[in-house]
Amino acid sequence: MSWDIKKRPFRTAKRRTAAVRYCLLASLAVGFTSGCGPSEPQEISAATSGYKPSEPDAPSNPKPAAADTKLAAADTKLAAADTKPVAADKGSAVASPASESKPLAEAPAVPTFQPGKLDPKIASKQYMTLKLGDLNGPEQLMEFLNTSSRAVLELLADGRKKMLTRDMQLERGMSLSRMKLEAAERLEKIATTDDQKVASVAGKLEAFSQMASFGDVAASDNLRELAVKESENADKRVAQLAKSISLSLLVSDYESGTAKSDDVMTAAKKILVDAKDLAPANLNALAQAMDAIAKRSEDEVATQLAKETAEAFRDSDEPQLALGAWQLYARMVPEMKDFETLIQSDAKEDQDPAIARKLAEAFMAKVPSPWTSFYLVKVATQVEYSGRMFVAKELYEVAETQVGNLKHEKAKEELESNLKKFLSRIGTLNKPMNLSELVDLEGKPLDLARYKGKVVLVDFWATWCGPCLQEIPNIEEVYEAQNKNGFEVIGVNLDEDRSELTSFLGSKKLLWTTYVSSKPDAVGFQTPLVSEIGISAIPFIALIGKDGNVAEIHVRGRKIAAKVIELLAKE
Repeated sequence: MSWDIKKRPFRTAKRRTAAVRYCLLASLAVGFTSGCGPSEPQEISAATSGYKPSEPDAPSNPKPAAADTKLAAADTKLAAADTKPVAADKGSAVASPASESKPLAEAPAVPTFQPGKLDPKIASKQYMTLKLGDLNGPEQLMEFLNTSSRAVLELLADGRKKMLTRDMQLERGMSLSRMKLEAAERLEKIATTDDQKVASVAGKLEAFSQMASFGDVAASDNLRELAVKESENADKRVAQLAKSISLSLLVSDYESGTAKSDDVMTAAKKILVDAKDLAPANLNALAQAMDAIAKRSEDEVATQLAKETAEAFRDSDEPQLALGAWQLYARMVPEMKDFETLIQSDAKEDQDPAIARKLAEAFMAKVPSPWTSFYLVKVATQVEYSGRMFVAKELYEVAETQVGNLKHEKAKEELESNLKKFLSRIGTLNKPMNLSELVDLEGKPLDLARYKGKVVLVDFWATWCGPCLQEIPNIEEVYEAQNKNGFEVIGVNLDEDRSELTSFLGSKKLLWTTYVSSKPDAVGFQTPLVSEIGISAIPFIALIGKDGNVAEIHVRGRKIAAKVIELLAKE
């Protein structure tokens, strides 16, 4: 699971705003099954792959993720863009023909319920039916706290969709919150384990937060008092949650002009002092504080808080939190903006590897963190796949300088693996490509003699990869024009399910031979050749010259024709 720290709760000077910010936050902090903040990992698709298109004006191609300075700490598993293929949703790769007639949108169904009565669809919702009853067992009460959290989330979601009236939303919200408070108080009386005690306090904090968000002023006062009290709790989980709520409340005071940035910084540092106990709720509260301070143009204070936050979270056992804290600081650094401006530029004068290295080094010097290395590796991969290999090489070398400082072993292995794969990819240049373990769809080995003395394009692709399918017409155009002059194509399919390939070729006949792994137990990205080359994303295209050596990699779009003609002209 990843945590989306980009999502900022409501920003206003009203007293109850901070309570809205922490509606359901307690469950997030102590590991309940629901709460504010968590987001599901985004499915990789042609539109979200992050790799820069070969043609800037090509429709529907993605922009480089490097262009987005708001790297989602929580949307991203570490280095996901570096290790997962550029995928497309099955069925989404082939667009519907423009001439295809589409039916008019269906009219909404006429409600079957009677005016003035509750819609049956709403009546069956959990936020309408949930009852506390006489539950008294610790496990039952803890489960009820989780269930009520999910019910409130559903209530708020339906409220945003205008599926129920404002009055009904308030009435049900208050009812659920009061039940949660009662459940938490019951649990507090019978709790025997640390987890039960934590859940009871967290439940009370959450209940008061919810009630305050629904307009209960007394609950807002209770929340403040309880947060101050529990900030001294011996259990660090409770203490850190309470400190985060106190900080959020203080941020609201700051926004309304009744507190100063120094007060916010003091509260923030109380959270950061216990670095090993930092949790998602803490990072969320700190991010809100930075945002509020920055909006008041106190940039130096906001940047200092961001820097201290990044340092405190740097070695967190949760890499998503460490990366998220890094991002909060990095996005405030001018050196990052300078670097990204260069990387995003399509101007030829901005493609100098030496200049890219200089700006990357300046950024690393300003933010000397292993997470800066992660960022640079991600950008380097995008740059490489856009065809600027030598710029990418400089970025990888700068990234290497901080690898040894990464405390999270799995993340360190991930980073080292990406660096190794890059070296393998560029290591293919000016050498023959080992195609010996490929077979055609009938199981016959690839005949190297068939391609000897010709210019050969090797296309690594899959039917589920949208960008791969977008590239096929470009390759076909060159093939039809240059095949008679000695140009050939070898398609290396990386589908794990052969039936997907068979189905695709049944509707789309390719002009060249398609090959697959000769090893049934090593297909897709486990294909030996893929591992040998270090391919981490597709499409991966290599051009082999007449001498049998790889002349170029990452040639795409209109550049294919120009490079093929150039290679064919060589003796």
